[in-house]
Amino acid sequence: MDKRIRSFTPKDLEQIVRIAKLLPEWFDEDARTRAIPIDLKFQEVFVCEGFGNSPDQTLLGFIALFIAEGRVNIGWMGVHPDYHRQGIGGMLIRAAEDYCRSIGVDELATYTLGDGVEYPPYESTRAFYKKHGFSIYQRAQTDNPGCPEEIKLKKKVI
Repeated sequence: MDKRIRSFTPKDLEQIVRIAKLLPEWFDEDARTRAIPIDLKFQEVFVCEGFGNSPDQTLLGFIALFIAEGRVNIGWMGVHPDYHRQGIGGMLIRAAEDYCRSIGVDELATYTLGDGVEYPPYESTRAFYKKHGFSIYQRAQTDNPGCPEEIKLKKKVI
């Protein structure tokens, strides 16, 4: 399957929400039904589109970015579960890095469930970010039962 990264268009929202629904380990009901549809209206979003042997195209993944604290931050990112471990996440990170360079920002950041919480889906998330050059720069305890410990990660974009 051929893949390409492109900018989000409003017609992509339905497929992005569908991907989030297929990833309940990472996206809860509130994220899928309220937060993602609102946030994507105000964030810079890129999608990975796949092309098969038919004229149909399918969204394989997405990444949403916003600027805060002098960094480009990953607000949301997901890859369709049928396409995990096929390089799509890396393509999306590279798109975020290219965006950073295009606007003159030298750090890309995100946050996730802390490593003090044993939960296999987020162990793989932390491993993914580490593989792509992110390192922890802040830890915090929260009052959110779904995320009692949070870590912030960042990487330099050169």
